[in-house]
Amino acid sequence: MSTMIPERSLTEQFPRLAQNGGLDVRELERLRARARRFAHEHMRPRALQIDRRTGEDPSSFDWDLVRAGAEAGMLGLLIPKPAGGAGGMSTQVAVVMEELCAACPGIALIFGAHALGISPLLLGGPSQWDGVLAELVASEYDSEPQLMACAITEPEAGTDVEDPDLLRHARITSHARRVPGGFRLSGTKRFISNGSVARWITLLMPTDPRRPAESWTCFLLDTRSEGFAVSRVEHKMGQRACPAAELTFDEVFVPAERIVSREGDGAAATTIVLACSRPPVAAIATGIARGAYERVLGWLQEDPAARGLAERQHVQLALAGMEEEIHLARQLYMDAATELDHTALGGVMSHPGVRALGHVPAGIRSRAPVRGWLASERARDATIALLHRSTSERAVTRSLALSSMAKARGGDVAMRVTGAALELVGLRAGPIRAELEKLWRDAKLTQIYEGTNQLNRLEVYRGLCHAETMNCLPPLRRVHPDPAAQAHTNGDGNAHLQPDPPQRANVDGNGGRS
Repeated sequence: MSTMIPERSLTEQFPRLAQNGGLDVRELERLRARARRFAHEHMRPRALQIDRRTGEDPSSFDWDLVRAGAEAGMLGLLIPKPAGGAGGMSTQVAVVMEELCAACPGIALIFGAHALGISPLLLGGPSQWDGVLAELVASEYDSEPQLMACAITEPEAGTDVEDPDLLRHARITSHARRVPGGFRLSGTKRFISNGSVARWITLLMPTDPRRPAESWTCFLLDTRSEGFAVSRVEHKMGQRACPAAELTFDEVFVPAERIVSREGDGAAATTIVLACSRPPVAAIATGIARGAYERVLGWLQEDPAARGLAERQHVQLALAGMEEEIHLARQLYMDAATELDHTALGGVMSHPGVRALGHVPAGIRSRAPVRGWLASERARDATIALLHRSTSERAVTRSLALSSMAKARGGDVAMRVTGAALELVGLRAGPIRAELEKLWRDAKLTQIYEGTNQLNRLEVYRGLCHAETMNCLPPLRRVHPDPAAQAHTNGDGNAHLQPDPPQRANVDGNGGRS
């Protein structure tokens, strides 16, 4: 029996044909050129030395490189402009990560893990602009840049904490206990990139261990808090320059105002964050493959030991296959990133109220009445209402599927291309051989982090093959005014927030949207 394949529009087949939301391609080219200069001047010359040093001592960390990266603008890419950052999105981060990873994926991961740590804060809306995000930007100007990390994985729960359905049955051992004024966090998080060097960590734990999916909550943790400890830094096979740490929490207190978004919204937040972060991870893999390919080309052109090899047809076919794999992997991550930024989530930051708040000076936003409203439960509920009005669960599900496809394909491409590069050069390549071996070791992680490739392909099945719509937006629990209430400033400099008329939603008995 034949099966009818649903017809797809051109914009479904080629997401970049959709309205791009005003993406400035020339500005993107300038950003890429800046990342390439930083990678050429600071990263590649030190990559092997740092890899050897961290292989011997995983706790070793090169803060000078982080300072150089801050000066090059590599730390503030995702931070919104009202907080002092570049205001970039997944597309900008992906383009930068490809450039950096062509030089050294381990060093690049420091900046990628930092962006991942920031990502959940963006879902908190304007309430996050003048807190830690502004502090991160200020730290760059003090020549003592602060780093972020995101902690999800646990000793008994890895990939399964990244899928809402699997989370219901995951072996979660961490938990957050409600106490007066906030929560006490207990448990262990493992394999946390930047975990041992981060100043702030966004981490996810359940507030009810019996119902992890329903109570999964994102907290913003100050790593100077009592009870927090780095219990181990892992010996890694690849991407060694960025430490992966085991973190322990012994009744660590987190004030209620440092819940990101709302209690219980963590599963939906994780889904959106992964949709945003998987295109850059695909770009990491693409950059690794490109770095191997470029090193082979350089070796063929410059090393006397390779004289005549480029004239052999089997070498030409191998090089053409690498070029093909890299090109297609790049198309996938760019499709996923641009659709996410300018279709699925593009309406959020372009909302007139959000833009109006962005024009209000930080000094006014930080005044007690405005700050209090932005941090209130009403504002948090209204931020979720804006998210529902600006996108749909189907749009985010589709973006997650495209991002997952790009990530899975990119990881496989990185392994194939680095392996093919090593086969081509054999044992004759001298110093280039060491760089290629390192890239091959670095490539393996791209098939594992941000969810294994198997899970990513299940997301592709659910979102594209099966056309499923996942519950990937936080529920509309209450109805309050628009979060991005139009901000107006009168003559005395006071901001007056004038909300849009409230929107109504049907809510079932479990607090879910019906």
